[in-house]
Amino acid sequence: MLNKENSKKKLKYRSLKVNKEIYLQDLSILNFGNASVIDKERKKIFIKASGMDIESCNLSNIVEVDIKKFDIKNYKNLRPSIDTVIHIELYNYLKNINCIIHAHSEYSTIISQSNIEPDCYGTTHADYFKGKIPISDKITKVNKNNYEHQVAQSIISKLKRKNFNYPGILLRDHGVFAWGEDEKKAINNLIAIEFICKLYFKTKFLSKKSKISKSVADFHFYRKHSKGKYYGQTNLLKKN
Repeated sequence: MLNKENSKKKLKYRSLKVNKEIYLQDLSILNFGNASVIDKERKKIFIKASGMDIESCNLSNIVEVDIKKFDIKNYKNLRPSIDTVIHIELYNYLKNINCIIHAHSEYSTIISQSNIEPDCYGTTHADYFKGKIPISDKITKVNKNNYEHQVAQSIISKLKRKNFNYPGILLRDHGVFAWGEDEKKAINNLIAIEFICKLYFKTKFLSKKSKISKSVADFHFYRKHSKGKYYGQTNLLKKN
């Protein structure tokens, strides 16, 4: 029992830390945004309480959520983030991720509100995305009884059509979601998406530059994301 409590406390701490990182990295303002982590059994997630100002957020404001039994109506004292359903459905679809972050970072939000899927204009983009940064499908009529599920499906349906492992997605008219195998990867992916959107926005202002050639873009992507990748130290560390 003590081990379970310690494990739960560690997960809450990890969730709190990554939630605070959203604001430390200037990726959101006020109480916008949220982050979650999932346990090893993939049965529970730990997520920031709904509407909680991150500056005053502490361990007691991180809510433990049972994935299979989740119902927002059952939380009388401390409600988890209103986006909890979206997190749960993304974890169920993306089996290899252990952290999800949602933010309203400036350039990602500008691009998502413009309903644009940013083209690849340079190698910074190509290092993270194969082709355009995807944007979730359009919701034309809101299901008032199940809106968060509707949002989750607008993301998942787009990812299914792309059939590729992306580090995140722009949420149409709204903001951005990023994820990763751990908190560090998730926050780095969020930072990267925001930076790529910023570069895209400013490049569009400065020039009528054509997209980067497919050959160069593919090369930059695959040298980091293929079986034959040679970027970084991972393969060397495994050999040694």
